[in-house]
Amino acid sequence: MKISVKCFSSLHNGDTCRHDRGRTVSLTGGTTTAKTLADHVRIPERDIALVFVNGRRTGIGKRLADGDRVAFVPAVGGM
Repeated sequence: MKISVKCFSSLHNGDTCRHDRGRTVSLTGGTTTAKTLADHVRIPERDIALVFVNGRRTGIGKRLADGDRVAFVPAVGGM
């Protein structure tokens, strides 16, 4: 399954997760969730404040499907 992922602000990691152009990740195996994806791109769950899938706010346990677009956002001042 191919998932597009972007990580914003302090979650940006040039190696595994970018905010500018994002990254397409191929995942295999059983059920894939936003948490599975976060683990794959080495973003600790505790650092994620918001998860968006296909432009809609959701939770870290959201099941993903082939072609989904995921964005991880950290807590920032006032959140």
